[in-house]
Amino acid sequence: MSKQKRLKAGALAVLIGISAALGGCGGAKEDTSNASPSASAAASASPADGKLNVSLKFLSYQDKFDPTTDFERQQIQDILGVDIIPSMGNEDDKVNLVLSSGQDYDMISMNNRNLLAMYAKNGAIQPLNDLIDQYGPNLKNAFTKEQWDMVSADGKIYAIPTFNYEAVTDGLVIRKDWLDKLGLAVPTTPDELYNVLKAFKEQDPGGVGKDKVIPFAFSPGDDGSQLFISGLAEAFGIGRGPTDFIVKDGQMVSSLDQPGAKEYMSYLNKLNADGLLDPDAAATKHDRVVEKVGAGLVGVAALSCWDSAAKKALLEKHPDAVLEFLPPMKDASGKQAISGSGGLYSFVIVPKSSKKAADVVKYANAFLDEKNYTKLILGEENVTYKVEDGKYYPIFPEFNKLNKGRWFYPVNDSDVYTPLFGARARKEKEMGEMWDDINAKSASSMYTPIVNLAPVVEAEQKNGQTLRTLTHEKLIKMMLDAGELAKFDQFSSEWKQKGGTELTRQYNEWYQGTVAK
Repeated sequence: MSKQKRLKAGALAVLIGISAALGGCGGAKEDTSNASPSASAAASASPADGKLNVSLKFLSYQDKFDPTTDFERQQIQDILGVDIIPSMGNEDDKVNLVLSSGQDYDMISMNNRNLLAMYAKNGAIQPLNDLIDQYGPNLKNAFTKEQWDMVSADGKIYAIPTFNYEAVTDGLVIRKDWLDKLGLAVPTTPDELYNVLKAFKEQDPGGVGKDKVIPFAFSPGDDGSQLFISGLAEAFGIGRGPTDFIVKDGQMVSSLDQPGAKEYMSYLNKLNADGLLDPDAAATKHDRVVEKVGAGLVGVAALSCWDSAAKKALLEKHPDAVLEFLPPMKDASGKQAISGSGGLYSFVIVPKSSKKAADVVKYANAFLDEKNYTKLILGEENVTYKVEDGKYYPIFPEFNKLNKGRWFYPVNDSDVYTPLFGARARKEKEMGEMWDDINAKSASSMYTPIVNLAPVVEAEQKNGQTLRTLTHEKLIKMMLDAGELAKFDQFSSEWKQKGGTELTRQYNEWYQGTVAK
């Protein structure tokens, strides 16, 4: 799954303008703009070549390339007969302005589900149910009801979803050559990991100096972080971190209600107290962790397979070094779990002012058609990509033409996209090795965090950022200070009082009404 942008105060102000601009529209209504002659004609047209022969004005995120001359745009026009007229910059405030002023766009890509709910409520975007029923057989087959619910409000679909590839990308890497030098086995539990880290600190197998060796490194990130270390935290019977939501005994609950949340924080506190944690961990940025791993100072680190720069730099400095991912740590019962990337990545909305909603639906449906899909994603087999042992690999330099292709996607189905995405992961030798390594060791233990599948609830809109800021501040202190750790139960109570209880209730209400049915 992709991360939601946080709603800004400025965005709220413009939303008021949207409501005023829409005036008598009231709540969301069934779209009537598609009854216009031009839209009806476009929707009913069936060219002999199967192409749609339509132009669509598309607003998507800012990036450093020219979408008007991009190869993917030409692919879409050649294969589907859709001329994408692209514009960049889908920041919340800009989208609000576009919708409130009635600017001429047919489709807008975004990922802020808080705003999606508000746009639907204010009638700023078009419901797409009837059009999907009529023109979207591939769309209907691609997604479950629960997935459609993520882009729906009051029983109506308001966006076309793009779901992320489903793979494991983040976990713990270890200096396997350090392990081998000390004659230690690969750690499989938190306790075994602690003992390995202690040996790294005391015996300095890398010869970097006991005062410089960093047994364990990770970045807690900014104030949105909740000290997630997937592949380790789950071994304590929680989600990716102390406040992550999980399913327990048929209920959707916060990890704070599990004893493992405090045990996890006690573990991190012990690492720090025993000198096994990076002394800069409280404030370090992820890039610095990558640099330290690359410099050969770190024994174990929380990294992504995309952090191939760490492996490259490490091997340049220490050609005999071996950097590998660890399998997920086992819990007390021997179970392993690690978070995957699945979930809603982004979605496309159709502004109320557009007369081409039917064409947008037909375009997304054609994009998913199996006769078009692989070519739109990877190009021509044996020209831009190849298949070896069931895996997809890029062919250079031709594959470079597809570098920005994802910018244009109107929809995506993770089930069919995931294996194809492997070609992108293998664009670089070290990155491909890390991608294959972590997924070989973790795919059987992968899960999709339940919140990645849930719709935005009112309590998240109201209190989500407050809770994240509180969590970050308190957990960092607990990691560093035993006195603060002793206040864990107070923090748990405060989290619940400041919106956590209501957030949990609303999430569980959704879960019981959909997934658990």
